[in-house]
Amino acid sequence: VRTLLRRHQPLFPDRYGGEAGDPDPTELAEAEAAVAQATATAQEVLETAWSAGHSLPLRRLREALGLVPAEEELLCTLYAAEAEPELYRAFQRGFDHGARQGDVAFFVELLGGRGAARAPFLRALSPTSTLARHGLISLSSDHGWQPRTPPMYLRVRLGGRVSGFLRGEIRPAARGLPHAVSFYRSDKPLKELRLPPGTVERLHEALLTTERAREDAGTGADRAAHELGRGFDPLALYGPRRSGRKALLSAMLPEVPLVVINTPQAPKAEETFEQLLREALCEAALQGGVLYFDNGEALLTLEPPLQARLLELLAGVQVRMVLALDGTVDGLWELFPRAVRVDLAMPDPVTQSALWVSMLPPDVQLEPSFDLQALTMNYSLPAGAIHRCADELVRAARVMNPRQPVIAMTAARESVRKQLGNRFGDLAQLVTTTLSWNDLVLPSDVLDRVLEVVAYAKYREQLLGAWGFERKLPYGRSISVLFAGPPGTGKTMVSALVAKEIGLELFRVNVSRVVDKYIGETEKNLARIFDEARRGQVALLFDEADSLFGKRTEVKSSTDRYSNLAINYLLQAVESHDGMIILTTNHEKAMDEAFRRRLRFRITVPLPGEAERAMLWRSMLPKEAHREEEIDWTALAREFDIAGGSIKNAVVRAALRAIATGAPISTDLLRHGARLECEEMGILVVGNRTEAGSLLE
Repeated sequence: VRTLLRRHQPLFPDRYGGEAGDPDPTELAEAEAAVAQATATAQEVLETAWSAGHSLPLRRLREALGLVPAEEELLCTLYAAEAEPELYRAFQRGFDHGARQGDVAFFVELLGGRGAARAPFLRALSPTSTLARHGLISLSSDHGWQPRTPPMYLRVRLGGRVSGFLRGEIRPAARGLPHAVSFYRSDKPLKELRLPPGTVERLHEALLTTERAREDAGTGADRAAHELGRGFDPLALYGPRRSGRKALLSAMLPEVPLVVINTPQAPKAEETFEQLLREALCEAALQGGVLYFDNGEALLTLEPPLQARLLELLAGVQVRMVLALDGTVDGLWELFPRAVRVDLAMPDPVTQSALWVSMLPPDVQLEPSFDLQALTMNYSLPAGAIHRCADELVRAARVMNPRQPVIAMTAARESVRKQLGNRFGDLAQLVTTTLSWNDLVLPSDVLDRVLEVVAYAKYREQLLGAWGFERKLPYGRSISVLFAGPPGTGKTMVSALVAKEIGLELFRVNVSRVVDKYIGETEKNLARIFDEARRGQVALLFDEADSLFGKRTEVKSSTDRYSNLAINYLLQAVESHDGMIILTTNHEKAMDEAFRRRLRFRITVPLPGEAERAMLWRSMLPKEAHREEEIDWTALAREFDIAGGSIKNAVVRAALRAIATGAPISTDLLRHGARLECEEMGILVVGNRTEAGSLLE
């Protein structure tokens, strides 16, 4: 660099306070010889160090990005100016008007002199150069130029961490990365990962495919022929969240760190987003790593100008780029049409069981009633989520019993549900029940049909897979059930018990929030509900389903047309859904016949007969309630032909009156509560009115 400065002064004396003119030929020849000798000596030292096994940062950059000699010389010159105060002062004498940074023109003159030798340095200092695109150099405006600085007078400096990297600081400090950017490197070898068959082969082929674009475009000296060198094609890893995509990629590329951008957390302002992307790109280039966009579908939420700027910044980069996707990604292929997609399937139940077993330490046991097969059948989790669940359960078990830690089935279910979570918002609410099958009173034939639903859920995989029925069933794999019957017969209660027995959380769809007056919004809300149910692996309950699943009408207006479109969409969604859907209705005939035909189970819940009503009256009273010894359950069942919901209300009314009057619950109080229920429902009850006492007293 010192010899370059000595050559620069006679070539451009006006920069140093002299007069412009042709240099002395002898002086110039000596300066050129000194530059050549110094360059050869420096190159020899570098090659000797490399041959001796020293991992030189500059050499690593050359190999990772295919740098040409002009780019290497530029980096060394800029580094010298920052690292040596004496050289920086010498540089400053040649800067314009005492500027603190040199411009493109200065460094082109310094490194290339005059004539054709300047061309490679002009390319190295262009905004589209490899160094600028990867953030290794920064080109900033000079405020003396308005409104825009010409390219030759942009100020030049090294990128943020390049100087430290060239000095040997290979890894950044713990807080040296910008917000939303992190490092990832897994120590787990590929052979220890449990993966679905074919996963490694598909990913290996995809990695080779993304490399071919870079090889075809040329790197190093060949890249001079390309105005913009083409880099790696993006790799799109599509699969469920926490599926171990980073661990798999890191195991496939064991020496390559991942520079991870948490896309949803990235700033949305253009200037700050561009700065973050340049810093992340720079770090990936320095490390020879992968630029990894976590939750890459969030790029679709960027404003169009920011998306355009993103594509401009990423065009031709010489580092691998990976998009980790798990949401709606149709529009992403418009942004990255050359992306190579690899779908990572959810592990099957057998693989999931093996993952659970492999992640539990030998000193931690499962309780005797722990049903690992049922857990993996009901909840399909990716490898990363299983790892988090197992880690949480092991820690909790050791806290509860350090000597003999045991994991309970209920704790495992809660941990799994926590991992899955839900993002329904106000479109659906969780339905829970404290009741059990002992509280359910149904005719034996109806109860048998309800238990058939539970059996289907339990043996579905065997029925459809091992026994081959999947080829014969035209309407998918869903557990779809319709409970129809008069009000108060326990349809919602049965739904909750079925979901509880299967081991699924039940979410009641809020119809008032789903249906929207604006065209297309109803379908969007329904799509969000089914997508979230699929992701969260929960059961959906459409209470009063006839309001959504009603019959399609003859099109007489635009309103009819769009109403029918919503019903058609719902038909397709129910047919393609893979989870559990429960519908309840009081008006089965009001539902579209196409819906009824697509439902796997259609169960009518009738009004209870006299024997069932007597059982309902008896079962509604908790054992803790203060009541008379002798209550005539048979008389109550004979006198009041009402559904279970009304019986429940009558019992609560009788209990409330008993507490208020200080008396035990009696047949007369129960009879009085039933009469009030009948009157409110408009049911005529024949017989004398019972005196139950006034609450006013």
